[in-house]
Amino acid sequence: MDNTYIIREAVPDDAEKMIPYLNQVGGESDYLLHGKNEFTVPVEGVRRKLTMSKDSENSIILIAHENDQIIARAELAGYYNPRIRHRAVFSISVRKDCWNRGIGTEMIKAVFEQAKKMNIRVIELEVITDNERGIHLYHKMGFADIGIYKDYFYVNGMFKDAVVMQKIL
Repeated sequence: MDNTYIIREAVPDDAEKMIPYLNQVGGESDYLLHGKNEFTVPVEGVRRKLTMSKDSENSIILIAHENDQIIARAELAGYYNPRIRHRAVFSISVRKDCWNRGIGTEMIKAVFEQAKKMNIRVIELEVITDNERGIHLYHKMGFADIGIYKDYFYVNGMFKDAVVMQKIL
C-alpha cells in the first residue's frame, strides 16, 4: 500500500484546489456528473458547500492529499428529514494518474468510519453500468445491487443506465 498521501476532511480553504481537481477528473473518465472543465461553480460556492458539509451532523467530504494536491475526493451527503436521516448518498473520484494505488479502497473505509460516527446506517450510490472498475470496487467494499436506474446519464450523445447500490453498515 502506498502511504504518501493523507486522507482528511475537506475544509473551506480547500475550495481553490477543489475546482481544478474536479475539472481534471471530469476529463479523465465518462463516469462523473461533469466532464472536463464543466465544473463551473465559483470558488465561493465551493467554499460554502465545504463549510456546510463541515458543519453538518450527517454529511462529510473527504480528500486524499499528496504533494499539496488533491488526488481523490469522497462525499457522503446525508438527508435532512428525520425519517431518512439514517441514509446518505456516496460519491467518489480519484485522479487517473493515482488509480491502482488502493486510494479508492482507503477512502471508502474512511467514509464508513465517519458514517458510523454520524449514525448513518445505509449508504446509497449510483454507478454507470459500464463502469466496471467502480462496480468491482463497490462490490469489494460490500455494496449490493438493488436496481437499475434507466437513462440515468447522458454522455457523448448517449443515455446510459446506472446500477443503484447500497451498503448497510
